[in-house]
Amino acid sequence: MKMKNKLFNILAVIAFTGLSYSCSDDFFKEPAGNRITPEDHYQSQKDLFISLYGACVPLQNASPKLLLVDGLRSDLLDVTSNSDADMIDINDHNFSVGNPYLEGADYYKTIVNINEILNNVDKVWEKDPTTLEYAPKFVNGALITIRSWCYLMLVKIYGQAALINGNMASLPDGQTFLNKQVMIDTLINQLTPYVFTSTVYDELILPGPNTKALLGELYLEKNQYDSAAHYLKLGLESYGNTRMFKVGNEFVKEKWELIFYNEGAFDGKGAENLMVMLYDSHRDQYNEFTGWTINGIVKPTSLLVDAYNNQPNGDKTLGDLFRGKGFTFDSLPGQTSEYYVSKYNLEKGDPYSTYIILSRAADLHLLLAEALNRTGDTTTAMLLLNRGISSAKTKPKGYEKWTTNKGIRGRVNLNPVTIPSGVDINNPVSVQLAIEDLIIEERAMELAFEGKRWFDLVRIAERRGDPSYLANKVAAKFSDPAKAEMIRNKLMDPNNWYLK
Repeated sequence: MKMKNKLFNILAVIAFTGLSYSCSDDFFKEPAGNRITPEDHYQSQKDLFISLYGACVPLQNASPKLLLVDGLRSDLLDVTSNSDADMIDINDHNFSVGNPYLEGADYYKTIVNINEILNNVDKVWEKDPTTLEYAPKFVNGALITIRSWCYLMLVKIYGQAALINGNMASLPDGQTFLNKQVMIDTLINQLTPYVFTSTVYDELILPGPNTKALLGELYLEKNQYDSAAHYLKLGLESYGNTRMFKVGNEFVKEKWELIFYNEGAFDGKGAENLMVMLYDSHRDQYNEFTGWTINGIVKPTSLLVDAYNNQPNGDKTLGDLFRGKGFTFDSLPGQTSEYYVSKYNLEKGDPYSTYIILSRAADLHLLLAEALNRTGDTTTAMLLLNRGISSAKTKPKGYEKWTTNKGIRGRVNLNPVTIPSGVDINNPVSVQLAIEDLIIEERAMELAFEGKRWFDLVRIAERRGDPSYLANKVAAKFSDPAKAEMIRNKLMDPNNWYLK
């Protein structure tokens, strides 16, 4: 389909969308006519930080759709008799311009909002000077990082994105669209000057993704593994290289579920979440993904359920006891073989206010393991995947402050995974691919329904030049052999991986 024309139309609609929300309790519901102008708004640092948070408001709408589309396009979610026609189309990899779940406007709205703040941020420092001389650079870096994350999402979804300069007071002729690789290079160049390297000042904690970690993700998309590992590790060592983001004891075993509703804040101890999208049903801000899952509109695939149930654990039984049944998925009331996604209904009472995590430590740990494996450091990659740095008698060089690291599987009391017996351990390429397979499958379980799986499959299939890697995994969720073969044939063409 002609998504480029659709994207251009989206830009025309949002070109005149302002940010500058007022500070009232109706922050997220204020109609456009009641918003104050940038000239009136940017008077203080308080105004600036209200704007910084407000810039991401459109992502409240985009994030549930991201989780839905990721699950249906991949092998994590399946449709039910309650699914609507648009969901069924996505599950069948049939995409049309009118499908409301495929809308990308909210990412562009956020980009426009960020551009507006960047155009006005200097006024704030003039009117309300800061005593922290490095604060303006930090704030600019946080804004550019959020904007870069939005661009990255767009090129992952569409394979291209419109490069928007300024806050688009009017729509320029000949809007420039950059393909995925050119956009990634552009984002790397924009982010690099904002990497925090000072040992003199404390690093500020601001909304959005971690700049260094996002750079690592960008380099991983480029298959530049040394740079990817370097920046991902720096991101996980941010804010004083403390226990935060080290996948330690804070969310071990049954505490794993607390990640999704009682996240340990930046308190100098353990923390997991770097970027979350908040909801409040009492203010008409609903996490729609919760409704689609707890009401049986979509369901987890049997492939995913089986993956959890077949994990060998530390109790010498089978089952992912702290991430599987009762946590990521659960039985429907009165049924033992029909399941629903329970990850967003762990804290009973107000599931529609459950936040959506867009970036967290386990995600970055596994990306780091993926990058390290490709650099040849299979030992550290397997430690991060399994029992962690804390389990090593001799700590890998550079990981001296990772002594609390439990590893992704160790944190939830799962036995270590090993290279399958059929792999030639004397063949470095075979070993590397086998470890990569283990990492990607672990990501499917650790990060299920967090919007990562489809992009993981695309990244690995593109890296290996092997469309069957993706096509076979997605086709396997269809019980009808004819349907599975039709999906497989469709996905053997990489042109069908992006909404173009």
